[in-house]
Amino acid sequence: MSNRKTNRARAVEIGLDTDDKRALWRTILLSSILLGLVLTLVYLLLGKLFPANIKLLNASRTALSLLGFWVVITSTVRTFDRVREGIHALWLVLIGVLSASVGIVLFLIALRVWNELGDHGAALPGFNILGFYAAAGLVASLISLINLRVERELMGNLL
Repeated sequence: MSNRKTNRARAVEIGLDTDDKRALWRTILLSSILLGLVLTLVYLLLGKLFPANIKLLNASRTALSLLGFWVVITSTVRTFDRVREGIHALWLVLIGVLSASVGIVLFLIALRVWNELGDHGAALPGFNILGFYAAAGLVASLISLINLRVERELMGNLL
């Protein structure tokens, strides 16, 4: 899985230089916007598809939201690892958690704006889901990190 050379000396360093910091904040910003957009679209489009069947609506929203969340967070961690090769693992985990947290806040703000603009009556989740998605971002980034840093693909999948 890992055919490229890693900079082992850099992987020990915890600090970031200016280019790393700039790339870190851009990555967090772009992935958060993407995550908020994906979650908002899933929420609104599925609301149009299943307006009468609440059980199916909630189940499909949850499933597609978690799938979109997983794809965005793991691809964010993998992309930053490729862009800033040899970065310390702590930063990759932090990127996953911050992207998840900021993306959820943007999603909640988008739903509030949607309700205010059109009085659509969308059921707004509370801000207590922020902790759940931050923990899910931690899990997703740790799993992605394991797959990135373990040499053999089979061992990475097993872990």
